[in-house]
Amino acid sequence: MSPLERRCRTLLRIYPRWYRRQRGDEMLATLLEASRPGHRWPSAHDTRALIVGGLKVRAAQDQRLTTGASLRLAAQLGVAMTLLMLVANSLTSAILTWEHVYGPYPRSGFLFASGLLGLAAVVAAWFAPRPVFVVLAAAAAAASAYFVWAGNRSAAILPVGFLVTLAALVLFGDRMPRSWLWLAGGLFATDVLATLVPSVLFVFRPLALILWIAPLIILGVAVLWAFLDARPAMAVAIYITCAFLASHLINSIAYWPAGIVSWPMLVYAIVAVVIASGSFWRLRRQAVL
Repeated sequence: MSPLERRCRTLLRIYPRWYRRQRGDEMLATLLEASRPGHRWPSAHDTRALIVGGLKVRAAQDQRLTTGASLRLAAQLGVAMTLLMLVANSLTSAILTWEHVYGPYPRSGFLFASGLLGLAAVVAAWFAPRPVFVVLAAAAAAASAYFVWAGNRSAAILPVGFLVTLAALVLFGDRMPRSWLWLAGGLFATDVLATLVPSVLFVFRPLALILWIAPLIILGVAVLWAFLDARPAMAVAIYITCAFLASHLINSIAYWPAGIVSWPMLVYAIVAVVIASGSFWRLRRQAVL
């Protein structure tokens, strides 16, 4: 096998396996015929065309859905990302309590356990059979609801409501593609590390700024991906609405009744509306009617 053929085969891996089985040999032959004698690399034009074409095929393979079905999948991802944000807060709060960064909290062990239950429920939304997912979601919701009796209603209302919403979306619709795990997992990892690194792992303190910017980069990539698949961008709009507007609203009602509407809430609302409008327009164009 020549170096040119080997590199062309490597480039073709950007296409899904089923697509390579159907058209891989034909595409490889076309690339080799179009290359000049003695060339060891495919041309820049062919490389760019292969990359763009492969991304389009991968983005389109799970999009043969109606607009309503795509919206349900985007809602699943948006709610799952919101739950992971709350889970990250529970886990890191317990760890920082044990590390004496926060003040003593007698129920930190329960807080950590409820966070693990919430994490297991979100992961089960992708991988586990539906009955297993329902059991985990119910257990996580019960653990979160327990906080009501401690007087922290805002901390309980949000995860319980989102767990019930995620359960309904998973039970009565398609499951999210596993290719979206990078978005949810990336946000969860950066949320955890951005809290722990400056407070616990002091030697890595310079990474704090990078970790603070990383979620914005991840969300920005998801929004730009709307040109190929608008569902993650719609999920970002739902995530912004759930994670920021809902939590600000509940905290305002609970602690600051005079300031329910704030400038940060207004900014988040505008960003969410802009992203949702653009991604919905793309969903309508990409959907199978």
